[in-house]
Amino acid sequence: MSFGIPRKMERLVKMTLEGAQAKVIVDGKISNSFLIDIGVRQGDGLSATLFNLVLHKAIKNLEQSNMILNRLTQIC
Repeated sequence: MSFGIPRKMERLVKMTLEGAQAKVIVDGKISNSFLIDIGVRQGDGLSATLFNLVLHKAIKNLEQSNMILNRLTQIC
């Protein structure tokens, strides 16, 4: 809601993620299907968009709480 995304779009995204099922192949055998109830599907175009939105929100929250310093830091 803080991004101003229309409610209908939120519902459509939720509908595409809810009830997702997957199977895995282990030693050439396919498992029974199981429900994916957390996270997003790997490789899904929507996953990158949702990740970017969450990352943007997290950075904005850090900026507002003065947690991000205005300097360059290099981690070796």
